[in-house]
Amino acid sequence: MTFTRYKKIYNKTYAYQVWKEKDQNGKWKQKSKYLGVIDPQTNTYNKKPQEKQEQQILDYGDTYLLNNITKQLPIHNILKTTFGTHFDTLMSLIFHRITTNQAMRHAENWYNGNYIKHLYPKAQTTSQDISKFLTYLGRENIQRAFFSSYIPLVCTGKSSVVIDSTGLPNEINMSVTDWGYHNGGIEYETRLILAVERLSELPLYFRYVAGNVGDVSTLATTILEMKKHGITTSSALIDAGYYSEANLKLLFDAEISFLIRLPSNRVVYKEVVAQNMDVESSRFVVAFGKRGLFVKEVEVGVCGKKVFGYLVLDPQRRGQEISRAVLDMGENASSVEALVDFSGCGKMVLLSSVQLRCDEVVPLYYTGQVVERLFGIAKDDLGILPLRMYSEPNFKGFMMLVFISLIVLCGVKARLGKKFSIEQVLVALRNLKCKVFEDQIIPSEVTKEQRLILETTNTMVPKVSGI
Repeated sequence: MTFTRYKKIYNKTYAYQVWKEKDQNGKWKQKSKYLGVIDPQTNTYNKKPQEKQEQQILDYGDTYLLNNITKQLPIHNILKTTFGTHFDTLMSLIFHRITTNQAMRHAENWYNGNYIKHLYPKAQTTSQDISKFLTYLGRENIQRAFFSSYIPLVCTGKSSVVIDSTGLPNEINMSVTDWGYHNGGIEYETRLILAVERLSELPLYFRYVAGNVGDVSTLATTILEMKKHGITTSSALIDAGYYSEANLKLLFDAEISFLIRLPSNRVVYKEVVAQNMDVESSRFVVAFGKRGLFVKEVEVGVCGKKVFGYLVLDPQRRGQEISRAVLDMGENASSVEALVDFSGCGKMVLLSSVQLRCDEVVPLYYTGQVVERLFGIAKDDLGILPLRMYSEPNFKGFMMLVFISLIVLCGVKARLGKKFSIEQVLVALRNLKCKVFEDQIIPSEVTKEQRLILETTNTMVPKVSGI
């Protein structure tokens, strides 16, 4: 039997439902339930709102900023259109790579403790799901679909590209891993080849070969594959590892202008150095940043054609190389038998198919370092090494994931400018947490450092957001 009890306190009447029930010992106890305040106009109960219960505290600031920037990048819509139902998983794994640099077996724990779970709620982040997703991402038709949409975004016409490669040591049993000799060492590795659009400095295309395939053998296939994907190359900036007469002939035949460094072990290099000992003359002085260089233009014959050669002497580097060579000689430094030819110290020879001004050739050549910088980002910021894949299909998908992550990270870095490093930003904003309630998310207060970072990217943190 139940009844309603009323209590009047001041000018308000409170109602309670009262009943009796037996406790665990069989004794009758009186129970009550608050019904609310009686509204005199409607004679109904108005319940006092219950206090909302906090459900979870999540990392918030890092992925909130990354997502805010990424949504403004042109590639965002391409990813959403190309990957469809896999979009949430892709974006979650991209942000996982950028923010944590951890093995993907930890992705599920990271996802469940981060605001990302509310941004991309359909993501599948268990180890088994990620393995399936990487296999999907490595499929040839999926990668073709991505490049067919992405390349027109970067290339509006003929492109000036920079091509280079790096080694990825691994123990994966697959066709693209083998023993390779590079930079004086032997490693069991895969060679990752990256093409970058020189002016925008955006990653353009990638491929990989077994470690025992030399760089010189990969240039023709790389250019051919890029052409198949719609990349028309007008000029190429390539390092000494790609130098061969066959490759120069390929570039001539394809009408691709080039700038390439001549390997120091080539006869033509030694001839250029020996025939131009007067390079250290005031007539050939050029400024390169805060350094003074000597650059002399010479004519060089290769593949039956005349190209423009540029002998570059860096006095500072010459002194360092001579000092190092003398120290390496040790006690034999003064003996006649130990005489070393120092004529090539601090010198390099650049070959160009088109004539360049002596003061622009070195700056142009060093724009090629953009590829090395992106390799550094992939290794340091995106954790491409060590490779933890266990199958070739997963490896192919992981390379695609890293490539897309690299594009996104380049866009983020461009928005941040030079005032803040990506590491500084992620560390500072990871400390910006949020509290999750039943129907809303409330971020914590922003610190001064976090505010400065957010202002740099015109990002505002809301006081509250819905779920």
